[in-house]
Amino acid sequence: MHRALAVCSASRASCPVYASGSVRGFVSRTSGSSPSVQLPSRSTASSTCAHPRRGTMAGDLDSSRSRVIGEEVGYGTKWLAFKHLTYVDPTGRERKWDMVGRATRAEGAAADAVCIFATLRKEGEEDTMLLVRQFRPPMRGETIELPAGLIDGTEPPERAALRELKEETGYVGTVGEGAVTPALPLSPGLTSETVCMVRVDVNLDAPENANPTQALEGSEFITVLRVPKKGLRKQLDTLAGHGYSVFAGLYTMALGMEMNE
Repeated sequence: MHRALAVCSASRASCPVYASGSVRGFVSRTSGSSPSVQLPSRSTASSTCAHPRRGTMAGDLDSSRSRVIGEEVGYGTKWLAFKHLTYVDPTGRERKWDMVGRATRAEGAAADAVCIFATLRKEGEEDTMLLVRQFRPPMRGETIELPAGLIDGTEPPERAALRELKEETGYVGTVGEGAVTPALPLSPGLTSETVCMVRVDVNLDAPENANPTQALEGSEFITVLRVPKKGLRKQLDTLAGHGYSVFAGLYTMALGMEMNE
């Protein structure tokens, strides 16, 4: 069952869920019902189950036992900090890890940045959404992304999203209740950077959206793309086929939308 989800075939049972041999949770199922996952708490994870792995109880290797014990900044700029971390793994062994983090995040900020899922609505027309195309030097080419930007100080993600949307695309929108995600890691093996995704509604019939005008900074060169929400994944495939790099989070979202179509 290595890296696999296991559900007991009995009519009423609970089974361990394993990933690389460590207990991750339990799947409970009653006959005729869908399975549900219940994760053990950090305090009980180490004593949940006793399946051996290399002579050690699986609970002893639960990743919740790992912790960072040291941090050294190797090099820093106005925008980034390259750090050397020391951490302890579940066996108690000290290990090293190199990472990069944002140097712009204020203490108490909800996240480093926001990305905006903007739905454009117009009477009598199908909903569309906004994407942006821009050159990203690390990719040596242009990318297809959601509008996004850094959070200023400790401003709420909602305010940051509306500000960035106006700056990058020229559109004015609104944020509804429950439209902001928790802080989400972008590439946790490389960086501590997190973003909040914010869902924004844009009323194209509103006067302020009749002639949207960008307010870009001097170093920004952004092309706004307005695309149908339906069939987004296929549109992204087409763009990728033309040599653009599609942001992973955007493509993942498109896959989820496609499964719901």
